[in-house]
Amino acid sequence: MPTTAPADPIVEEDRVCPECGSEHLVRDYARGELVCDSCGLVISESAIDEGPEWAAYSVEENDRLARTGAPRSYVAGASGLTTVIPLANKDARGNTIPLREREKFYRMRKLQRHSGHSRPGERSLPETIRSLDRVASLMGLPRPVKDEAGFISRKALERGLVRGRSIEAIVAAAVYAACRIDGVPRTLDELQQVTGVRKKTIGKAYGALLRALTLRVPPSRPSDYVSRFCSRLGLSNTVEAEAHKILKELEKIESSMSLSPAGTAAAAIYLASLACGERRPQKAIAKIAGVSEVTLRNRFQFMEGFMQQLVLPRGRAPKLSGPAGPAD
Repeated sequence: MPTTAPADPIVEEDRVCPECGSEHLVRDYARGELVCDSCGLVISESAIDEGPEWAAYSVEENDRLARTGAPRSYVAGASGLTTVIPLANKDARGNTIPLREREKFYRMRKLQRHSGHSRPGERSLPETIRSLDRVASLMGLPRPVKDEAGFISRKALERGLVRGRSIEAIVAAAVYAACRIDGVPRTLDELQQVTGVRKKTIGKAYGALLRALTLRVPPSRPSDYVSRFCSRLGLSNTVEAEAHKILKELEKIESSMSLSPAGTAAAAIYLASLACGERRPQKAIAKIAGVSEVTLRNRFQFMEGFMQQLVLPRGRAPKLSGPAGPAD
């Protein structure tokens, strides 16, 4: 049987000069040419300019000539252009609208409002957006984290995860997941204080999000909490750097990885504050980290080597809650 030769792959852009074999190719966007930098051969010409057809010489002129809008936001109610029928008794010329016409506009406004909820989950989207804005404002979340939480919340509404759960719990779980994805984790105690939803309820909603949306949420590390805890405690950058140094050495101990990251970060901050002469009470650090003082003291058994190297200006080193070494 005759065999057909395989077709040559189509390469969108030349990467080697056909004349000298050089790979140093330069594209001249002003002339639309692809030129070899070694021999000067013009490989291709008359390239299509994908930029705008106008030229702007100032920021104001660029804003005036640009015809593109704002980037798409997942927390917006509608992705495309919508029609808004205002609630008014006068037309554009200032004339009073008759009662019969106002009744017709009322019915049109009602149909328009319901037409925006044609997809699953969109009926609860406005309330979800309001709840997310409130939580993000109270917690001081950056814009990328808010957009990530809005994307997760919208997907949860489309999957019907709000059935049997409150919208506040779904929003709190989405914020918790978004903070961990973007490397700025928040504790469940902070979310409970802001949203008023119990930690157990937030945890169940978070588990439902992981199962239904197959989210890839990385585990939080103790170093992710150090900067925020030090800022709330009023500690200097020297204490923060020392706490990061302690945690970096502590990561070599395999048994410490299974502990609570917030508690481990709090213990490292306490030891760093002692070493740098900026001591803070254990009660204050435990309150900021959302752990108990017992949990904070239990972390010291993994930090015996650091406590022996501390040169304390005042006070005394914390005592271990139990034997640090293995039993005979």
